[in-house]
Amino acid sequence: MAVSVVSGVVTRLSNLLLQEAIYLIDVSDKAHELQTELIRMQFFLKDADARQNESAFIKNSVAEMKDLAYDAEDVIATYALTVASRKGRGIQKVLKRCACILVEGITVHQVGSKIDAIKTRISNLKQSFQEYGIIRESTIQAGGPSSLNEPQPEQRKTYPYLEDDPVGFNDDLDKLVEILLKEEEGNTRVASICGMGGLGKTTLARMVYNDPRVKQYFNGGCAWVCISQQCQKRPVWEEIMINLLPKEKSQEIINLLPMEKSQNYRKENFQNDQKEKIKGWSDGYLIRKLREVQQNEKCLVVLDDIWKIEDWNIICQVFPMKGTKSKILLTSRNSDVALKADPRGIIHNLECLSPEKSWELLEKMAISWRSESETKTYMKKLGKEMIEYCGRLPLAITVLGGLLATKQTREGWDDVHKHVKSYLHEEQNLQVNKVLALSYNDLPSHLKPCFLYLGHFPEDFEIPTKELIRMWMGEGFISQIQHRGGREDTMDDVGDRYLRELVQRCMVLAGKEGSFGRIKTCRMHDLMREFCVSKAQDENFLHFTNTLSMKQREAQIGKVRRLAIISKSGDNFIEGIKFNEYPYLRSLLHLLPQHHESYFKVSRFKKFKLVRVLHLEYFKNHLRKLPKDTGCLIHLRYLSLKGSKINEVPSFIGNLRCLETLDLRMDFHLRLRVPNVFKYMKQLKHLYLPHEYRVRDKLELANLSYLQTLVNVQPKTIQIPTWFEFNRLRVLKVRENKWAEDARQMLESRCRVLKVRKNKQAPDAMQMLISRSPLVEKLNLYDPIKKLPKAHQFSPNLAKLTLHETWLEEDPMPTLEKLPNLKILRLFHHPFIGKHMVCSEGGFPLLQYLHLSDLVYLEEWRVEGAMPSLCHLTIDYCEKLKAIPDGLRFVTTLRELEIKNMLASFDVRLNEGGLDFDKVKHVPSRVII
Repeated sequence: MAVSVVSGVVTRLSNLLLQEAIYLIDVSDKAHELQTELIRMQFFLKDADARQNESAFIKNSVAEMKDLAYDAEDVIATYALTVASRKGRGIQKVLKRCACILVEGITVHQVGSKIDAIKTRISNLKQSFQEYGIIRESTIQAGGPSSLNEPQPEQRKTYPYLEDDPVGFNDDLDKLVEILLKEEEGNTRVASICGMGGLGKTTLARMVYNDPRVKQYFNGGCAWVCISQQCQKRPVWEEIMINLLPKEKSQEIINLLPMEKSQNYRKENFQNDQKEKIKGWSDGYLIRKLREVQQNEKCLVVLDDIWKIEDWNIICQVFPMKGTKSKILLTSRNSDVALKADPRGIIHNLECLSPEKSWELLEKMAISWRSESETKTYMKKLGKEMIEYCGRLPLAITVLGGLLATKQTREGWDDVHKHVKSYLHEEQNLQVNKVLALSYNDLPSHLKPCFLYLGHFPEDFEIPTKELIRMWMGEGFISQIQHRGGREDTMDDVGDRYLRELVQRCMVLAGKEGSFGRIKTCRMHDLMREFCVSKAQDENFLHFTNTLSMKQREAQIGKVRRLAIISKSGDNFIEGIKFNEYPYLRSLLHLLPQHHESYFKVSRFKKFKLVRVLHLEYFKNHLRKLPKDTGCLIHLRYLSLKGSKINEVPSFIGNLRCLETLDLRMDFHLRLRVPNVFKYMKQLKHLYLPHEYRVRDKLELANLSYLQTLVNVQPKTIQIPTWFEFNRLRVLKVRENKWAEDARQMLESRCRVLKVRKNKQAPDAMQMLISRSPLVEKLNLYDPIKKLPKAHQFSPNLAKLTLHETWLEEDPMPTLEKLPNLKILRLFHHPFIGKHMVCSEGGFPLLQYLHLSDLVYLEEWRVEGAMPSLCHLTIDYCEKLKAIPDGLRFVTTLRELEIKNMLASFDVRLNEGGLDFDKVKHVPSRVII
């Protein structure tokens, strides 16, 4: 983790020295010297980081190094911002408004002294590390890491032996055996078992390997190899070759030996001789022999616990992918490895056990074999309470069951029951955290802080991924735009890739998904979250107000940089938080439920001069105002006031010139006045205005050249010069746009998502908005439009369209079916008030999802050879619709049909034996509610 912190600071300092060079000119030399010292520290910090558990000295030193890196960034960034403000860039009055900055009086001399002090502390740390034997002088001079005393990680080794009858995997076993035994042409070569650590991937692979059906089918032999985290191709290849040696051939050779020799020469001797012989083969010859045996025979190779794509790349030469009936079964925590091995392969995502199977496993291990019925009854009662802490994770249940099996008395069970969380998460010789830690340790350095940041959020919390990624941006975890394939990616794109990698590594669970596969929410398994929180607190990365007692607080090493305010009680516990103890905070997340009764005092934020992320969702204070000292938080990158009980948008937020994300979607029922201050926020990328707002002066947005998201904007309230273009704008949500010309400049951009609402008095404006959105991919229209534009006036890229209360008088299908790339169509709440609707032959060529809701006047719907790609159809509350279209019987791609809130006569026709059953009997999933 220390490596992640220091490398992140080095990157951000590089950007700062480049972007703010004019304001750092007086301290440029010293800043570069400090950056160089931090770069040198990275070379050996990895070794020290890995050895923190060896002694308190190393742990304290690594914590001090992380603090030094943060201090270096804070000193230089604060100086740059202060100089920029004094010279009139951006915020003209920031120093007058922020007396706290003036009092501090940062000068060139003071900054130079602070940098020198940090360099001295780094030098002292370096000397201490040398004296402790972690690094040598030659290593530092060479600019590389030292192997002196470098700890060797324990190599995991698994075997194919099945010692017991596992519980809960029989269905998974049957599915995998069926996949592996299929022989049809074009079938997959590789089947993969993927999932987080502790789910039982290796156990399931053992069951497959030892299944009689598998042994009989793969008569050429089965090989088991554990790859683990240190893959070496030669031992892997040799192990496979030894396992696939024809058993009959070895016995034949033994039988040909003279009697006196064959009696003493067993099969093991033959295999040992073969091992020595194989070791003498060249790589090329070994590869050829392995490919030959797999092509000539039906073989199964199990690659257990493979971690990286690079590991597959170095061993894959021995596996022929065509012209063979042999198969590969691999297990991995990373689904990317499985996709790399065979893009057409089957990935079996292993799930947690069901509650019933979880209990069956625990009962089998710890209770069922006991004889005393009274004791068993008592143990069952406690066991059912304790198993809740296992999160249905087989490893955790096995650990708990193994522990309880050794407890013969009620007192022993009572002790485990009382300390069950401690036993599962803190006991060193129990394996739950150890197994989960393998996944964390394997993360690249840039993903470790992203993962630990998830620990902020409460248990079972559905984390909105947009907000999460923008918090990562605010912290600097996503430091700059990266380029891929010649195009420019936004930091949101990079953050989305980071999140997907955590999901693919099975450390984060995807929640809700968007229409086009984007992850909208995510969460963590309970035990993974427990590990995350434990690791974050151990690394001094994160702290909580509801768990950190004063005693614990005093025991912490280093400065508190991140704080989460979490409580399940209704008490006003915020009053007890000593905010003045957290002057070094970078993130403050207020994560209380919407109807909590906790209130902030007005002056809570004056100590948070370094804070970058301030998440104040459902924030309250007695004055219904944002504290004035919020305007002094000049480092702030992310500010969310979503759902907060605040009755005005204060003008002092204009001081926050570093803001990248600003969410002002406060109390929905208030029409708030918004001041003209956004012109000072030149770094702003995502702006969410209040649901309803008014202005005294029009909002000047011409300085917002990085703006990507603009939500709830009323075009008549903004002022944009005719020369200005929103070149980066991607998401636009327009409200109350009576005059279409007001929105012209926003629309003539690269906007990909357009939502328009509250245009009841301006149906013509709505048509203009559509026709002037040439690149839009998602379009949501709310309120009456009466008539759609012509098909050619829509964006040719349009893939998702929602019509809500549009009250169209003409059938929209003849227009919409001509949209070449439309994949999702949702018609809600009086979208069309006609009686007849027709989808013509060849129409909707790519449409996959169709939702029809509240078409209360619709009586007939015909489908005439349209929608050849439709997968999902929902019909909801179309009370006058008499029957489902006859043409649906020819839509063979339809997989899901959902009928809700329709007349009983409509439902009866669709049931088996009904008049319309033949039209839908080919649909695998039919739900009628």
